[in-house]
Amino acid sequence: MFTLRYYCQVGGNEIILKLLEEIKEKHGVMYEVLDLWGEEQERQVYERDFKPRAKILKKRTGKPITKLRGAGGERHYYVSNPGTIAVVRNAQVEWWTFTDSEITGFLNRVLSEGRGLLKKLCT
Repeated sequence: MFTLRYYCQVGGNEIILKLLEEIKEKHGVMYEVLDLWGEEQERQVYERDFKPRAKILKKRTGKPITKLRGAGGERHYYVSNPGTIAVVRNAQVEWWTFTDSEITGFLNRVLSEGRGLLKKLCT
């Protein structure tokens, strides 16, 4: 029913990857790792996965998706920097958070509470 999708660069954070594997083993929640390698790919992911769901994601998370966008420099779309994790259901992003510390806190909650937490976040 739910998949956790980790958007990252250069393989991602080892602690986050370990937590994703533990969640899979304990609760059967699958995960995907999308290793983004360039600005164009990041822009496509932003346009495809996040932008069309902006209103519902802001309502659920309390954060505007524009937080994913960079504030200067040549890169305008930071889907992966410093990292983003999304809860995906039926190929649609239903909830998201970013930064390694927020992600590890979220994943520890999922490890503890299981699928019930994901259902709660996505309603």
